[in-house]
Amino acid sequence: MQCRDAQEALGAVIDGEVSAIDEAAREHVSKCPLCDQRSEEYRDIGAKLRAVAHQTLPPGLEDRVRVRLTAEVSPARGSSWPRPRILMAQAATLVIVAGLSSLVSWQLGESRARHTILQRDVVSAHARSLLQESTVQVASSQSHTVKPWFNGRIEFAPSVKDLTDRGFPLIGGRIDFVGGQRVATLVYKRRLHFINVFMWPEAEDASPGPMPTAVQGYNTVSWTAGGLTYWAISDLNARELAELQALL
Repeated sequence: MQCRDAQEALGAVIDGEVSAIDEAAREHVSKCPLCDQRSEEYRDIGAKLRAVAHQTLPPGLEDRVRVRLTAEVSPARGSSWPRPRILMAQAATLVIVAGLSSLVSWQLGESRARHTILQRDVVSAHARSLLQESTVQVASSQSHTVKPWFNGRIEFAPSVKDLTDRGFPLIGGRIDFVGGQRVATLVYKRRLHFINVFMWPEAEDASPGPMPTAVQGYNTVSWTAGGLTYWAISDLNARELAELQALL
């Protein structure tokens, strides 16, 4: 099972449902650091929502609501037709619900489209870098050398970490063009695998993530932190790519 399939079934996994698909998703989540982290985030969100949503009803409120609803839906004396005001309220409710549903669907579609476009640009930039004689424009494993190199070349300060002691040595950095803007790119290595980490200022609708995906033989993971959006991509396996994401 892929991460995307497992995350679509996270609700059922958290609710304890036991279909064959849910069991497969549960097993995947137990072995995948990224999906396990997403599961914990969902549980935390649910707990916070329950904490703020639970309120004790004032005494007698339920009875008063029932009486009011009965009065509103009862037809006028001598008439078998509902009141015009009730019909108008029902019609307005249907319009609002339909409008909200359309808005949510449109926003989800827009979000998926932006994610797909960014993913395509990230894959293209990664593939281009592997075709060059060097994947970096500034070659150094020292963060205090790589970070100042970006000054004047981009309009934000990238986060630069040397993770040699954690098994991900920093090779250097370069400037790339992703999503219609100049972005900072850090290059890490894991054994014989090159890992490109792209970053740029966080957009208002960015998802905190992490969002792992696989495309064209590469594993990718995107997330936001410290006001920056990150995309990491490599032919490295998803588990180790998740380790790098956690370190960054």
